[in-house]
Amino acid sequence: MSSTFTVLPLGPHLGGEVVDLDLSSVVLPQTLEALEAALIKHEVIVLHAPGLKPEQHLAIARYFGEPEVHTFYPNLGNGFEEITVIDSKLGDRADMWHHDESFLPHPPVVTMTHAQILPPTGGDTCWVSMTTAYEALSERMKHYLEGLSAWHDMNAPITAALRQNVVTHERYLEVVSMNRRHLHPLVIRHPISGRQALYLSPTYTTHIEGLASAESEAVLAYLHAHCQHVQFGFRHRWTVGDMVLWDNRSVLHNAILDYKPHQRRMQRTSVFAHARHG
Repeated sequence: MSSTFTVLPLGPHLGGEVVDLDLSSVVLPQTLEALEAALIKHEVIVLHAPGLKPEQHLAIARYFGEPEVHTFYPNLGNGFEEITVIDSKLGDRADMWHHDESFLPHPPVVTMTHAQILPPTGGDTCWVSMTTAYEALSERMKHYLEGLSAWHDMNAPITAALRQNVVTHERYLEVVSMNRRHLHPLVIRHPISGRQALYLSPTYTTHIEGLASAESEAVLAYLHAHCQHVQFGFRHRWTVGDMVLWDNRSVLHNAILDYKPHQRRMQRTSVFAHARHG
């Protein structure tokens, strides 16, 4: 059973393609360690894994931490409750720039998605390296952001969804009643790589603590525009069986909704940190 593989860079700042991977080896500690090293270096890695079994999917997830049983989305059930089903036919969508669940006190550290059904065209996912975006800021802006924190709130996207008639009023009230919001530093340091990264998104970040409203809005608007410069990003055109892992601490992602009326179905797992990963 071979645990060797090659990683080919997909972009100058993020993205790596894993080739020559023997899927039977993904349960081996040395393979998982190598996948982690590739993920930390490239922030997003693509595995071509059409034969990946749910047990193997979860073996990868459990190496990185504690897989989440999602509150809202359906799952595979029968021992695979941690594998969430994201199906456009059920109205599921993620077509906005975001870190997964940044409104939690301790958001997932890694997310992995396995493509099951894809539209004939469209349905790409984009990622932005928030480490590279931070490093590209001026020294004056980096100094300004030191010590600042911003609120991340689940209510922001659900309110937008209500206005667009995507969710019912009952669903809106259910989400709002959860009061899922948290204050996070605007700049975080990756616990493994040590690189600093911006931590905000136009989806969940509402305002910067301690700043006047106009100042907060202006700073956030600048940072959102800065982070979405094309040179910080990577766009993946899926094929059935692709498994993409991304570091939720250091990248934003956006699943483009441009494929109606066709179906897009993914199996996804988000992972909360082990103690060893911080």
